[in-house]
Amino acid sequence: MSHTTAITAVVISDVNALQAAINELASEGVKCSLLENCKPRAYSSGQEGMGTAPYVVKLNDATYDVGLYDNGDGGFEARTDFWNGSVEKVLGVETNVNEEREQARLGKLFQRYAVCATENHAALNGYSTTRSQKEDGTLQLVMTQAA
Repeated sequence: MSHTTAITAVVISDVNALQAAINELASEGVKCSLLENCKPRAYSSGQEGMGTAPYVVKLNDATYDVGLYDNGDGGFEARTDFWNGSVEKVLGVETNVNEEREQARLGKLFQRYAVCATENHAALNGYSTTRSQKEDGTLQLVMTQAA
């Protein structure tokens, strides 16, 4: 029996933004790092769908890691083993109506990645960005076109 879950709703396509997201999570106390070309930890060493990945989010405070695998379309899909809840405890956020449960289980990673990828894309297109955190914890990102 495989515990592997693939989350295809969020595609990672900007590795620089992924690294920035990992750095931000680490600065906020999430003990994580981005590794290249290795095998993420999963319930079993030969677990289906969890072979060597181009990128792995190593989670020091979880039993398992998150592998990022080529989706064949220029991006990467996240795969992990959610068995026993350790990954979710480190990266999870509350589920809301706009996301699926598996996506929310990696919510901190996906949310940080989205912000960093948007900032990178904005900079490439001549915009500057500023962030502010609202009282409810959400981030607001404001883009301004360079003069």
